[in-house]
Amino acid sequence: MDGQRKALLLRCQKYAGFTLPTICTPDGYNENLEELQTDYQSVGAQGVNNLTNKLMLALFAPSRPFFRLDVPSDLLKKLMGQEGFDATQFQSILSVAEQNCIRSLDQMKVRPKLYEAVKHLIITGNVLMVLGKNTDDSPIRAIGLKKYVVKRSQSGRVIDLIVREEVLFDELAEKAQEQLRQKADRFREIKVDDEKGCPTVAHYTRVCWKDGSYIETQHVDEYDLDGTEFNGKYTDETLPYRVLTWELHDENNYGTGLVEQNAGDFAALSALSEAELEAAILASQFRWLVNPAGQTKPEDLEKSKNGAAVPGVQNDIIPLMTGTGQTLNQIDVTNSKYINRIGQVFLLGASVIRNAERVTAEEVRLVANELETSLGGVYSRLAIDFQLPMAYWLVAMNGVKLQGTSITPTIITGLDALSRNGDLDNLKLCIQDMAAVSGLPPQMQFVLKLDAIANAIFSGRGVDPTMYIKSPDQQATDLKNQQLMALQQQVARPVASAVAGNMAAQSQGAQ
Repeated sequence: MDGQRKALLLRCQKYAGFTLPTICTPDGYNENLEELQTDYQSVGAQGVNNLTNKLMLALFAPSRPFFRLDVPSDLLKKLMGQEGFDATQFQSILSVAEQNCIRSLDQMKVRPKLYEAVKHLIITGNVLMVLGKNTDDSPIRAIGLKKYVVKRSQSGRVIDLIVREEVLFDELAEKAQEQLRQKADRFREIKVDDEKGCPTVAHYTRVCWKDGSYIETQHVDEYDLDGTEFNGKYTDETLPYRVLTWELHDENNYGTGLVEQNAGDFAALSALSEAELEAAILASQFRWLVNPAGQTKPEDLEKSKNGAAVPGVQNDIIPLMTGTGQTLNQIDVTNSKYINRIGQVFLLGASVIRNAERVTAEEVRLVANELETSLGGVYSRLAIDFQLPMAYWLVAMNGVKLQGTSITPTIITGLDALSRNGDLDNLKLCIQDMAAVSGLPPQMQFVLKLDAIANAIFSGRGVDPTMYIKSPDQQATDLKNQQLMALQQQVARPVASAVAGNMAAQSQGAQ
């Protein structure tokens, strides 16, 4: 499987060279011995970082849930039929659970890994997210394409995933070290505290789709690791290994990144940037052309001071002009065209978003609208493949158990990524429409069916009318209570006046 994707890795290394070379380094690269060669332009790096910030702001906005816990309508009807059930309080409890999940996302400090994962998706089109089972060390990992291979079905489901990592022997779990020492002599000879250092071993993690479940096994070199801590069985919702892609076409095992879709522009920009640099260097240099048969000596010109009189003939020494100025201008004009085209793809110079902890809802709305317009299909795909597993993982990490219930996380994409702000805006519009209806003349209100109009307004705005509109029985009860209170006030007024008159008369008689 590794040999079949060699050409893909070479292409991804080229795409990373156009943008961020650290995302997919060349084979054999050693950070301690070599300098990572960068491109002649930085537009690619700027575009990737800009688009990553916009996607992160839209997908995982700070202090705003990117999902909500939805209750099916049939379950909600059963609950509302029970005595003492308060639907508003129930929704408030679910909202608090959502806020706690987002708060834990920041407390676990996993946003840098999410940023890294988005960069991998943009450049190489592939990344493996590993969602940890606890908050110790790093709860989330983003693994690049060089360390895993994958095989998919025609529908895109992962049916075989193998992760290969070079690790030191002492980095393995203690139980894994004990098993390996029992299975091979070469492991028994390894001393963890040896000054020469521990040797590296190849650690494999394999996940296969079999009989409706994902089976996980772990191996070190050619030896299997036994035990429940090294083997697992998962469903689609509980699988911690998520192979994400930017765009995945039919019958493909690996995805296509945004940089690959614009590789022609990047290659042209890189070549033009290199040519422009060389032309600028050439234009900044000059030489003197000396007539060998002339009377003027070059030494006199070199040693003379500014303004000094030098004996010689005027045309014996003339400056040699390269004539690259016009060529440099032409290169700059062509270069600007490619920069503008790449900038449009990566949303450079569009809406300016502050890099702050608290960003206004209007700023998030602008980013969501921009992404939905430019990258609508990818934006929706990330919601299913990226945000939904993150929602299940956050819910599980916060101790909320959804198994056995009908409550499921629902990802809100596009402009609705503002979470409950979209529902709140719809509710405000419903109230404004109802206020307009209540302002109609009394004869119009007498003719119209106000209940039917209210249901039509709330349903048209996408708001459940049963949550906010009283039933006919409740309206009749409230009307009776209002009439009774009005009658009591009418009866109480004469009595209060008579009592006040008696008290005034008694005070005058006492005087």
